[in-house]
Amino acid sequence: MSDPSSSSSPTPAHAALAAAVAPLFAGLPKRERSTYDRTSHRYVEPLAAADVAATLVLLFARAYVQHLEGEYEDRRLIARVRPADGTAEHVTRDRFAEAVATVLRHMPDAPATASHQTRRAVAHVRLLAERGPSSPYVRRVASAIGDRLPYLGDLAPRPTLVRAGTASATVSPKARAEQRRAYMRDRNRSARAADREGRREAMMRAAAWCTAWREQVGPGAHAAPELHRAYVAAAERSGMTPLGRTQLYRIADEALGPRSRRAVGPVYVVPQEVSPMTREERRDLAALIVDRLTAEWREHALDGLADLVAERRTEQAAPDVDNVAPVVDLAARRALRRVA
Repeated sequence: MSDPSSSSSPTPAHAALAAAVAPLFAGLPKRERSTYDRTSHRYVEPLAAADVAATLVLLFARAYVQHLEGEYEDRRLIARVRPADGTAEHVTRDRFAEAVATVLRHMPDAPATASHQTRRAVAHVRLLAERGPSSPYVRRVASAIGDRLPYLGDLAPRPTLVRAGTASATVSPKARAEQRRAYMRDRNRSARAADREGRREAMMRAAAWCTAWREQVGPGAHAAPELHRAYVAAAERSGMTPLGRTQLYRIADEALGPRSRRAVGPVYVVPQEVSPMTREERRDLAALIVDRLTAEWREHALDGLADLVAERRTEQAAPDVDNVAPVVDLAARRALRRVA
């Protein structure tokens, strides 16, 4: 059983990889939705992660298997089979994602008959694979491959599962609990990274939409709810989940200028002369707006954390002469803070 990412052969066999991905280029391969890549400062549109995983699963099935465990078999482990000693060694999600990234870095070029978009999508796959497990795209491909791997229990003879960092399959309950906690931390960290990327993409699109909206509506005073309704309608037409009203207004305040108060309510004032912007200029402006808001929110979060720490320290007053600490009325303190 050959491992496509083993240390003995760090470069995958190009012939085997080319044969594995050949069916992908037989038709018109699907591509991911275009997203802005902050590292390369451009939009990327790689091949669809699910389709790439479907073509690579046979390559990884030569060395890897999946194993379900837990009370309801809700936890999936990935293991690398070692036929020499009859064991299957558990690998972490990051190690398996790194193995997938190694293969994706060597993704062969699309045939000369393929479209320009397909050839560019292959280049974007290799670009994102350079980030390794930190790339959400690589993690999606790795997760899809893991779902399609053969099961450990179906192998005959069945290898013995060996936990990472152990010499045998015997694991103490304490060690198993620690592995479970490490697994949950890794999964939550990956989920938060994917969530942050999704929120940033939505904010980028909203900022670019606001600049385009300003050019379309023309000069004058436009009610803020009118902008919100137009944005929600545009997001629904695109099949996207719109941002909340407050977050949209924060972005619009940066893209269009602060809201003004009129008799009809808050409005956005578009000046008489609005110079049209190119698509690239809208992208750059959107990136600048999102970066500015992200830095501002991070600063507010740190200030809030510092205030919370200072408040808790003041509440831990020294005990009185009777060694009884004074009672702090938290409800009254919160009421005073709201008034202030």
